[in-house]
Amino acid sequence: MTTSSGLRLGVIGAGTIAEFHVAAARRTAGRANVVAVCDVRAEAAEKLAAEAGARAFTDHQAMIDAGGLDAVVITVPHALHAPITLDAAAAGLHVLLEKPIATTREDAIRMIDACRAAGVVFAVGHVLRFVPTLRAAAAYLASGEIGGVVVASERRTADYADPARPRWFLDAGMAGGGIVLNVGTHSIDKLQMLVGSPIVEVTAHTAAPEGGSVETEAVALARHADGTRSTISVTGTGLPFTDEAEIVCGEGAVRISRGEGVWSFRRGAASQVAAPEPGEMAAAFAAQLADFARACAEGSTPEVTPEYALSVLDVALAVYESSRQGSTVTVKGHL
Repeated sequence: MTTSSGLRLGVIGAGTIAEFHVAAARRTAGRANVVAVCDVRAEAAEKLAAEAGARAFTDHQAMIDAGGLDAVVITVPHALHAPITLDAAAAGLHVLLEKPIATTREDAIRMIDACRAAGVVFAVGHVLRFVPTLRAAAAYLASGEIGGVVVASERRTADYADPARPRWFLDAGMAGGGIVLNVGTHSIDKLQMLVGSPIVEVTAHTAAPEGGSVETEAVALARHADGTRSTISVTGTGLPFTDEAEIVCGEGAVRISRGEGVWSFRRGAASQVAAPEPGEMAAAFAAQLADFARACAEGSTPEVTPEYALSVLDVALAVYESSRQGSTVTVKGHL
């Protein structure tokens, strides 16, 4: 239950994403307050806790047992999502979990069932749902002003082996996969948001560098439930950073890109639907946390439900399965 002083949060994992959550709490006007930070690295826990004015812990169960929490924000390596979420649910704590929901469908279902049985709110951090320009793009497409979606494409590039990345990103056991599960889940979510229809089938290929344990490249052709076809391309080797989606509709097209915002192209004319805003990701994290705090206070449903997050995981797992089989695969949740 949220206290009169706002939702009391414990942040588990003190990396870069946790810093976004701590900053987001400061922007909620007291609706959420970070009161504890945990990380197995004592120095990282103490540093972020000092910034938040919170207690520091090196063991999440010790933090839970210490009491004084209403909810936890979990920002740890993917393979640890399930056990920590289950521990939080057992203690009656609401959960905001970084994406992907889990590394396996079985774990995701266990987590959903445990949180439902405990009566706690379970939200998953598909934060792109709260990015202002993407929300504007989705609303513009849903308006039908340029007709229904015909085809769509989503492309992201990044230096996946960047030394600044945590080393667990390249550990298949801890990460559960490579660029598909870590970066590609953003692309899957974005396409489902913009097209307005879930992905139900994929034909995909992935590739790993020689001697690498996780894939750094992936391409996929997807079919959505409404019949729309889309493509996903995520690559982690060599190319400059790109984050761009193009949605072709019956009477025009939309391009959404990091840095340029949202543009509509119709009958030879271009018009800007939404301009990029400074600090968009910080604003998105704040909106996401505000939505979580609202759901906890009301005992209602968060905008990004674990069932939706499972749909994203199902598509990512289908990408892996299609690549292994060399054939088209139906997404598990749509069998």
